[in-house]
Amino acid sequence: MKAWYLLGAALFLTACGGGGSSDRAAPEVAASPTVKFFQADNGANDRQLWKTDGTAAGTSMVKVINAGGGADVEVLGSLGAKTIFQADDGINGRELWVTDGTEAGTLLLKDIHAGTGSTYIPSFAIADGTLYFGAYDNVNGTELWKTDGTAAGTIMVKDIQPGINGTGASNLVTLGTTVYFSASDGVAGYELWKTDGTAAGTVMVADINPGASPSNISEMISVDGMLYFRANDGTHGHELWKSDGTAAGTELVKDIRPGTDPSLPANLVAMDGMIYFTAVESTAQGSELWRTDGTAAGTELVKNINTSTGGSSTANGANIDFLNTVNDKLFFTARSVLGGDDELWVSDGTGAGTMALFTTGNVNYLMVTNDTVLFVGEDAMYGQEMWTTDGTVAGTVLLKDIEPGAGGSDFYSLGEDYFHENAAVPTVELLPGVALIVAFRSDVGGELWKTDGTAAGTKLVKDINPGMGDGF
Repeated sequence: MKAWYLLGAALFLTACGGGGSSDRAAPEVAASPTVKFFQADNGANDRQLWKTDGTAAGTSMVKVINAGGGADVEVLGSLGAKTIFQADDGINGRELWVTDGTEAGTLLLKDIHAGTGSTYIPSFAIADGTLYFGAYDNVNGTELWKTDGTAAGTIMVKDIQPGINGTGASNLVTLGTTVYFSASDGVAGYELWKTDGTAAGTVMVADINPGASPSNISEMISVDGMLYFRANDGTHGHELWKSDGTAAGTELVKDIRPGTDPSLPANLVAMDGMIYFTAVESTAQGSELWRTDGTAAGTELVKNINTSTGGSSTANGANIDFLNTVNDKLFFTARSVLGGDDELWVSDGTGAGTMALFTTGNVNYLMVTNDTVLFVGEDAMYGQEMWTTDGTVAGTVLLKDIEPGAGGSDFYSLGEDYFHENAAVPTVELLPGVALIVAFRSDVGGELWKTDGTAAGTKLVKDINPGMGDGF
């Protein structure tokens, strides 16, 4: 793992416009590349706001936001021609900004935490042309806010819990034109809430853990008119729940690990009408791959990949990560052996159809762009390089040796650290199937690349920090 990879942790890109869902919207057909915004360092101005259309000429710094250091840019999402992001100008702290892609049109949108203090935005979602987010200020704590991209339209939706403690609004996800989130009103604890963008329409959906104790909702996604998430009702531990947005329609799907011990459902992703996720059935089994159709009877283990026993649930689990779906196949990384490498796996949703594809070395990254699965595979000849798979062992092959020889390029999606609250990697596409990535090559350092899933179409976009300096 190279140092530049670790230093690239502040890249937040507009991908599919939401904060808590693993769903991947079908790519929109575009006549020309979509301009994407990101943070980069050209070696002279530290980390500032940049943009790209996928060409060297169209890749440039938008504005030096912080003349005294890095601007710490985090892009939240786009509202029409405006892109909303957070940045630190060295004067107002880290606050909400807006850009139209020009220097003059890049402005502080709202100093939510007045003065030099920074606001904290734990998650966000976009619904009906409005960006909703939880934000912290030194008067109201963390409450639910929204913006239409204008200063006047950037307002608190509702002061759910008056006072500095705030409601702690987080885990935002969109279902139709309604945004659902976790919040505490100071009476019921952290429970499931929803908003239509008005104070009157911001209400608690259900008190899952009755009384002041929180249900601690997390891992929430929306699929086919239903929310799926992890919650604790105080009796069953952290288990899988679902909701149609009403109190009556909010219910436990299944107590996977019976009793108060939690099964800890995580990494939820949808495929062919089913929800796939990881869960712990017992200490002996550990965290493995499960699926559900939304019913208790239809919630079942897909495969016990790591059959080790005798240790903790963490040790015995398959350490599943990077769940992505494409063409009715689920791709992910997993460990079949205790203490072994992360391998590439594929599943059609059945135990028999769940198998390893790449086991010759560690797999530390996986992403999907359109119908192409790309991953960082490691072997003695090429190091950590770009591989691709069609879901078969024979079709799992080296795509491009970006850093020739045994040294690795360790590529990753430019949207890797986008505000998703699960392990799925957000892909940043200029056009359907043409994704922006960051990769290392020793003659240019860690820089901006693009790929269409072919060796010939995997190209350096621009050496942002000229020479061997890292732009990321």
